[in-house]
Amino acid sequence: MKIERVFFICLAVLLILSGCQEKNHQPIDEEKSFAATLNVGDFSIDFLNEAGEKMARWEMKKAYTGATLLPDGDTLILYGPELEEVDFYSLKAGSITKSFKTDKGICNVIYLKEGQIFALADKNQNKIRFFNGDGDEVKSVKTPEYPMAMKADGEYLYVASFKGGKLTIINLKSHEIDNEFDIPTSSAGLLLREKEKEIWVGGHGKEDKPQSAISIFSLEMGSLVNEVPAPLMPVAFYENDKGIYALSHGTNMLYHYNSNKELIQQTEVGANPFSIESLDGKLLVAGFDSEKLYWVNPLTLDIEKAVDVGKGPFVVFTREKVN
Repeated sequence: MKIERVFFICLAVLLILSGCQEKNHQPIDEEKSFAATLNVGDFSIDFLNEAGEKMARWEMKKAYTGATLLPDGDTLILYGPELEEVDFYSLKAGSITKSFKTDKGICNVIYLKEGQIFALADKNQNKIRFFNGDGDEVKSVKTPEYPMAMKADGEYLYVASFKGGKLTIINLKSHEIDNEFDIPTSSAGLLLREKEKEIWVGGHGKEDKPQSAISIFSLEMGSLVNEVPAPLMPVAFYENDKGIYALSHGTNMLYHYNSNKELIQQTEVGANPFSIESLDGKLLVAGFDSEKLYWVNPLTLDIEKAVDVGKGPFVVFTREKVN
């Protein structure tokens, strides 16, 4: 009787544990291109093909707010500041392959292919934390308050502190700070232009004064060299051979600049847009409040189609077809 009781208790525990496990999602064919939105309003990811047709929808169990697709086109990193781990998914398997234990506070993750390590922005510890592929923290660098936006080239990691009002330049060989200079507080969104040796900084503005321009800094001098009007609250950038595009979520505007930093076009797109990407030659803009993904012609800025996605699309990521 006791043995039977123990057996049923163990069976019940196993059933409970199995029910708590992350279920496999619909696999994403590794030979297909896609655009995907990470939707923070209903914890989901929508995958769409070039025509805007739904390929798959992943219902997530965690409050992910950020997504990074690795160069292999299959590994998707998902994270959020309220989570205690960073999760790695295989798209073709539709499941988690590994997790890094980090504690809460991770608000951005980028992959540094030169050192094959990951840089994690931790807003709780005010650090950039470097992890190897096994999930071991190998280095960390203290930053001003709330490091968030990051860009990297082969030598340096550029970090904008949302509350600290600083751009920190970290040497990726020594993992020490080479330079640090003032930028507007509440900065969000960076465009690194390596050949021009400059970085574009967007943001929300301070208190009751929303940011109305993009600040352009010289990386050699560490100083402001230009301001480009982009009302209001420019928070995302994209650059191609046709120019530079800036997305301002305060006015729902998409701006197009030429190589001389002159505004040549603008259009209203979506409601409260936060993210811009490109697929098959088209610009993709996610409307957070309109809950749509927009296909935009990069030459005319005409909206060619709008597709319904989940609630609160906050991040767009894409993959071109693997030949």
